Amino acid sequence: MLRTYRHWTTKEDFRLISLRESGKRYKEIATILNRTSISVEKRYRKLKKEAIYTY
Repeated sequence: MLRTYRHWTTKEDFRLISLRESGKRYKEIATILNRTSISVEKRYRKLKKEAIYTY
């Protein structure tokens, strides 16, 4: 299986945070964003840790 890394866009970051805060699970978000649930969870934790997108 060939795996290629796709960089996260700012739009995806905001969508991820919005979906997560609305109660969606990582698996559901992964399907919506066409990502793996692991990458979604890792990205969410990173964004929260860095507090870049907190409102």
